[in-house]
Amino acid sequence: MISKIIIPLAGILLLMNCKSPKEKVEDIILYQDSIGYWNYEWPRERAEYYGFTFKFMKKNKLQKLSFNKVENKRWAWNDYPYDESIYRWGVADDSIFTFMNYNSKIKIIKYNSDTIWLYDYERKSKELLIKVKGDLNIEKPVKIKAINGNTGEEIHGLDI
Repeated sequence: MISKIIIPLAGILLLMNCKSPKEKVEDIILYQDSIGYWNYEWPRERAEYYGFTFKFMKKNKLQKLSFNKVENKRWAWNDYPYDESIYRWGVADDSIFTFMNYNSKIKIIKYNSDTIWLYDYERKSKELLIKVKGDLNIEKPVKIKAINGNTGEEIHGLDI
């Protein structure tokens, strides 16, 4: 009699604790916390020297960092003109990964706590996100002013 109650109850509790594929990947990306740093790797020239690191944050916010692999240094990188709506990321329940306002055709093939294997169907290329370990060596940006030569007015503050 007791086993007839315990087995279904255990099954219900197990189902309630299961996470969706989306939630599992988000937990890996955010390191069970609020921020995850991942190096983005894709086939290209000079891949052994330079790349990008992405800082994935809660609420689907994203920061892009330029990565000098030889010197192990990173700098904040903003595409110009800066558009905050582009700096977003997300995961759909069918394991489609979106970042940098991309077209949502990047499929998560597999993942573990250190690596996420991606396949870009549009470009027909394999890509990786590799968790950053150790010192990030993020250089502080230098703020400069851009001045309109004709009017003398500040155009836009620039981070270099």
